[in-house]
This record gives sequence, structure tokens and C-alpha cells, in this order.
Amino acid sequence: MTSHRSRSAGGADAGAAAGELPVLLGAIGGAPETLLLIGTPGDDGVVHVRVWSASDWSAPPRGRAERATALLQWIEEQSAAGRSMNQSLYAVRLWLRREGSPPR
Repeated sequence: MTSHRSRSAGGADAGAAAGELPVLLGAIGGAPETLLLIGTPGDDGVVHVRVWSASDWSAPPRGRAERATALLQWIEEQSAAGRSMNQSLYAVRLWLRREGSPPR
């Protein structure tokens, strides 16, 4: 019997369900390292996000639904503020705009 571990669309095995993009934001200032698992936006432009914080990695994720455009703007602001990311902004834009192939 062969065991298969699911890999996220970003190629990282981060416990992400199929159809989720893992985005790890580095710590900066008072903001802790943060992991976002971003679902595929629906036809209504709403995306479901699960969020963990380095303040307590063992806590259950906070879940939320928001407009993909608002989430993208927030991620772009985090990047502009100097937070590192494991995904390129280009890959995140493609994901949230549902354009092109999933990032690898």
C-alpha cells in the first residue's frame, strides 16, 4: 500500500487542503510570523482563509471569509512594509485573481 501526502498548490506540504495556497509572512516590528492558508476565490470574489500566528502555533486556526481584492491589498501592504513571504506577490495575485496555473 502506498501512502500519499497531499501537497498544497504552492508545492509545500503545509497541511493545506487541496485548493489552498500557503502564504507564510515573516515577523516584522510587533507583528509575529503568520501562516495563511488561502482558499480558491469563489465566483462571488470571496475567499476563505485560515490563519495561524507564531504567538501560538498550537492554537486552532482563525477562519474568515473576505473579498479576494481586499486580502490581496492587505498582502501587498504587508510586503511593502518589509514582511518576507514564501510566495511571490505575482503568485499570490494569480491565485486571488484566479488567473493562470496554480503556483509551483
